[in-house]
Amino acid sequence: MTEQSKPQEQNEELVEQTTAPAEPAKAPLSDEKRTALLRYMAILFGVAFLLVLLTFLIQLRDSKQTISELNKSNASALQNAGKLQDENQALSAANATLEGQLDDLESQVEELEKSKKTLEKTQSQLEQELEKANQKVIDTQTAYVLLAQAKTAASEEDHETLSTVMEQLNPLLDLLTDNDQATVAQLQTQLDEAQ
Repeated sequence: MTEQSKPQEQNEELVEQTTAPAEPAKAPLSDEKRTALLRYMAILFGVAFLLVLLTFLIQLRDSKQTISELNKSNASALQNAGKLQDENQALSAANATLEGQLDDLESQVEELEKSKKTLEKTQSQLEQELEKANQKVIDTQTAYVLLAQAKTAASEEDHETLSTVMEQLNPLLDLLTDNDQATVAQLQTQLDEAQ
């Protein structure tokens, strides 16, 4: 199009607009149009309702699926909790058993310590008795050595040695037999007579 034809078209449009009659006032709808409009609106509402219903059903299905998964996980969690409770009970029982064994062992240790102290005391007493017995044996040997010396001194009539030996032998007299004590008494009488 040329530039001249454009303004002409614009002018024609203006003329048409000015010459066009004013729109008549809207007339009321006829019954057929109203019925058609109502049907159209009913169809729109029906489609909208079906869409809402379809959305609801989809959400309901998703909700049921989610609830099913939650129930499964809940059941799994309950099973795990049950297993944990069983393990806890088993561990508690084992702990109680071990504590009982520990108490028994502690009481055994206490008894062994008491026995050890008793044995140590008995050992100490036995060592003292052994020492006394050894000393008694030594004293007894000394007494018989002194008795032999006294007899030798009496037979040799060595009154001075006999007197010294008799003084050493007197504290050990209890260790000699009755016959040997009688011999010592005879030697003492012999010494007393010689002095």
